Amino acid sequence: MQDNRPIKVLLVEDDSASAEIVNALLDQDSGIFEVEWVMSLKDGLSKLAANFFDLVLLDFGLPDSDGLDTFLRLQKHSPAVAIIPLTATGDESLALKAIQLGAQDYLFKGAISRQLLTKAMRYAVERKRGEEALRRAHDELERRVMERTAELSATNSQLKEQIAERRRAEEELRRLSHRLVEVQESERRNIARELHDEIGQLLTGLKLVIEMVSRLPAEELVEHCHKAQVLVNELMGHVRDLSLDLRPAMLDDLGLLHALLWHFERYKSQTGVTVTLTHTGIENQRLTPEIETAVYRIVQEALTNAARHAGVTKIRVNAYADAESLNLQIADDGKGFDVQASLAAGQSSGLAGMRERAQLLGGLLMIDSVVGKGTVINATLPLE
Repeated sequence: MQDNRPIKVLLVEDDSASAEIVNALLDQDSGIFEVEWVMSLKDGLSKLAANFFDLVLLDFGLPDSDGLDTFLRLQKHSPAVAIIPLTATGDESLALKAIQLGAQDYLFKGAISRQLLTKAMRYAVERKRGEEALRRAHDELERRVMERTAELSATNSQLKEQIAERRRAEEELRRLSHRLVEVQESERRNIARELHDEIGQLLTGLKLVIEMVSRLPAEELVEHCHKAQVLVNELMGHVRDLSLDLRPAMLDDLGLLHALLWHFERYKSQTGVTVTLTHTGIENQRLTPEIETAVYRIVQEALTNAARHAGVTKIRVNAYADAESLNLQIADDGKGFDVQASLAAGQSSGLAGMRERAQLLGGLLMIDSVVGKGTVINATLPLE
């Protein structure tokens, strides 16, 4: 035995003579076995429910139960207790079935000796304890397998979510790349149109004036030189405006704040709309070129849309930067519009372009507008 405590035995036997024989055989090992005796299955089950026992010596023929059913009822009630059926002559088939169903051994009442009884009881308890230890180990293994399976299932679900998120990101990247190509082509068309319609016409007029100079009398040269000078001035102005629209040098040289202030003055002279700017955190620092360009273009596009559609005379711009992000707000009290309908119908590439600029920098841009109640554009761009 692995410990020194006595083996607690419950004897379920309705025959007093048989019970006395068992008790007599075990009296010599009183320090090893502690025996309690009951005469019915009902009393035996009550004892097992109230007390701990290592082993049950079970008679098949009891007043309230008979045959193999006696063993099955007791085993169901106390599956962790070792059971040795006590059989009479002719009950060997029942004993063998009990062994097959989980009994640890069986003994014939008419052939019990002290040595046989104690040996069978010791081995039965040890085998049962081994079976219980194995069962607990198996249950623990099952529990760990179930936990590990749950962990793997959760990990697999997370992996699937990550794969799906990556696919969505790749799809978004493809969409943004396609959108970038579209924007580039649109800008090329605008530049080509500007070059052809404005600058090209001025150059053609200048060419005609210069060709006529060689055929004019001297008294008309001054007038035509003046015309040529006017055309050259207009041409220089268009080239300068085209250059500023593409990218103002002030944005690179002096930074975002000065570029915005310059743009607001130019915007007012072109549209008559006043822009008020409040700002914090952008006065004495240069942000990254990507951030400054994105903010400038978002403001530029928002002001252009307001001039075309909002019908306002004043626009409010607020820029606030801290150590982590730059927050931009552009608001007006104009006509307003249905944002989702405009985006769904593809009516404004400018709105989509502003969102895409923010997204490409890991930021977020939201457009809130109600028909008749104005428009508010909020953008948050991370600075790290």
